[in-house]
Amino acid sequence: MRSMHEAGPLFARGGEMAALCRARDWAATPLGPVAEWSRSLRTTVATVLASRHPMFLFWGPELVQIYNDAYRPSLAGGGRHPRALGMRGRDFWTEIWDIIGPQIAAVMTRGEATWHVDQLVPIERNGRIEEVYWTYSYSPVLDDDGRIGGTLVVCQETTYRVIAARRQGTLHRLATLGPWESASAAAAEATRILTAEPRDVPFALCFLTPTDVPGACGKGPLAPVHAVHVPPGSGLCAPERWLLPEADPSGGVRRVGVAGEAAAAGGDPWPEAPTEAAVVPLEHPGDTSPLGALVLGLSPRLPWDERYEEFVRAAAREVASHLAARRDEAERERMRRALELERARLEYVFRQAPAFLAVVRGPEHVFELVNDAYYRLVGHRELVGRPVLDALPEVRGQGFKEILDNVLAKGEPFVGREISVLLARSPGAPLEERFVDFVYLPLVEADGARSGIIAHGTDVTEQVLARRERERLLGESERAREAAEAARSVAEQANLAKAQFLANMSHELRTPLNAIGGYTELIELGVHGPVTPAQAQALARIQTSQRHLLGLINEVLNYTRVEAGAVRYELESVPVAEALSAAEALIAPQMRARRLACRSLCGDPALEVRADREKLQQILLNLLSNAVKFTPAGGHIDVRCERTPADVLVRVRDTGVGIPAEKLELVF
Repeated sequence: MRSMHEAGPLFARGGEMAALCRARDWAATPLGPVAEWSRSLRTTVATVLASRHPMFLFWGPELVQIYNDAYRPSLAGGGRHPRALGMRGRDFWTEIWDIIGPQIAAVMTRGEATWHVDQLVPIERNGRIEEVYWTYSYSPVLDDDGRIGGTLVVCQETTYRVIAARRQGTLHRLATLGPWESASAAAAEATRILTAEPRDVPFALCFLTPTDVPGACGKGPLAPVHAVHVPPGSGLCAPERWLLPEADPSGGVRRVGVAGEAAAAGGDPWPEAPTEAAVVPLEHPGDTSPLGALVLGLSPRLPWDERYEEFVRAAAREVASHLAARRDEAERERMRRALELERARLEYVFRQAPAFLAVVRGPEHVFELVNDAYYRLVGHRELVGRPVLDALPEVRGQGFKEILDNVLAKGEPFVGREISVLLARSPGAPLEERFVDFVYLPLVEADGARSGIIAHGTDVTEQVLARRERERLLGESERAREAAEAARSVAEQANLAKAQFLANMSHELRTPLNAIGGYTELIELGVHGPVTPAQAQALARIQTSQRHLLGLINEVLNYTRVEAGAVRYELESVPVAEALSAAEALIAPQMRARRLACRSLCGDPALEVRADREKLQQILLNLLSNAVKFTPAGGHIDVRCERTPADVLVRVRDTGVGIPAEKLELVF
């Protein structure tokens, strides 16, 4: 009992199911002691028990069951509750496992949540299999390890609503029955309608009291019989079997056992045969005696309750009402007035409909009915009673009369989309082009003759004009785009030509400039004899001018390349020490001239970067040149390189003036 004690906090809240969970020896189930339950299972069980919405939980490989107080009424009587608590799902739901088993398996194995609305899932309760409907969802519940530990069922029994809607549909069909030429025909049709849904009425019989025999149904003979789903010659067809007690001529509903006789009867919606039938007199207000008796087989899968009894009574009332209508001329007159009222309503809807409607009759297509929308389309002129071409002379020669003739002759509807028509929108106004979507439908009489045409449609002029304007604007936009593309192509070709010219010019200019620089350095080194101080000063000025001009040429060339989108990078593995050594060699003469000391701390020859060798060399040379340029004579420059997790960092530090703080953001 240790597990029961430890379950106290989990099952502490009130309610029947919490109490049953406290008393349950969970150690005897596949779930084991509550103390060993996972956090996820505890949380889910607490949620289920606390909810006022019906919930049902299947947990673990054995699908052990736990449900809450809100679900408990769905198990009804018959001993299934509380036996279901803690049982394996397969062992408990034997009657529906072929339905819910695959659904639960899909949730447990693939995590596929499901949703079912008004699903028929017949279950055993009240000692039999009952027709039960549910709206429910199956959702996976993850265990502490992230795997699917169970299936949570959030459900609502919708049996009463589904069956009520179904029965209401039957009653509605009964209410709209007829009209019929005789009471016998109405009775035959009523039994057919009632048994069209055999889940409520497996079989039906209707007995009529002959009009020449006075007295109540219980006192006079019943004839003839109208039966559906009853074998001919069956004892169920015997009228005396269903006589109402004389002591209760007003009827009420009487239930009669038919277990043996109904085995071959019924519409066979279920494997079980009906065991009872309900007998109710067909009474109509104002009549002194019943018009007959209605016998309805009762479903073996539905309980006899107030709802079932009310359905039987309502069906009998509807049948009796129709029987009385056939007999009573006053009732027929009332129905005619109702039909006239309905006709008036339909005519009102016809006239107020937003789409244009018109009815024309005969070979000349004379207007019979026209609604307000049609008048707005053609102008408020006299139409009713006039042929189309007389009322609308401007449509002559536009093809509409020919279309009307063809529909009337062949009986084939005509559908027109965005048809152009020239109309005078008001008397004496000039013709105006309108566009209409319309349908011509032939009017067919009861004998099959075509007597006229219904014209139905909408004025779509604004939509057509808007679409055409949109297409025009799109065309102009496309032409503008093509022109812009052509202009951009010309500009790109001009940029390419300019870049090519500057590249050629740069090559031609840099060759003599490099020669000037080389020969100047040779003279400075004394190759051609000693250099006087004045000559050295002049040579230095030549070198300065040569480097400045070469720099200007390179900058112009790079700018044009960027502008033309023609800058290319040749990426390769470049040793950092090698790139630094090359850059230092280029600035060595300037450093010696300014008596600058340079210390390079990049001794790892294996340190490489992925870069464009030429542009990397240019960047390093720029850094070192700037350091030499702005460092006073006798100063020193330090070059360091180090590896970081993402890249290689090169630092150049000098004893020069540095960069003003307000200019740092402009460096790059």
